[in-house]
Amino acid sequence: MPFVFELEDLLKLRNFEQENAQIELGKAVAQENKIQEDLKLLATQHLQAKKNISNAKDIQVLSQGQQYFTFLKLQEEQLLEDLAQAKLITEEKRKIFAAAMQKAESLKKLREEKLKEYNLIEQSKENDFADEIGMRKKDSDDF
Repeated sequence: MPFVFELEDLLKLRNFEQENAQIELGKAVAQENKIQEDLKLLATQHLQAKKNISNAKDIQVLSQGQQYFTFLKLQEEQLLEDLAQAKLITEEKRKIFAAAMQKAESLKKLREEKLKEYNLIEQSKENDFADEIGMRKKDSDDF
């Protein structure tokens, strides 16, 4: 009789939940990385604009530059807010993934234990059967 794990369907569900949690964590980390890249791009734009207006003498160019710096600063503040929120989401997704992984792992270990027990029982049955055959052979040889 082949090995049957009574909780196989639950194990499949736990593995599915773990995979989904891992995907969601990956998405959260990707979002966090995108925001960080946007912040780097913003810093580069700031440096470039600063370089472009550093030698400007025209008051209109200086005024536009100042407005642009204000705009960049507002964008930076928004991105930093978004990054803080993304980090919270990532941490929550990380906890969900860890919990899902733990649930799946505990069922996998239980399955392994049950399989070992099954194999020991089957080995014992085979040994008993072999002993019985050996005893019958011995009894038939004695006659």
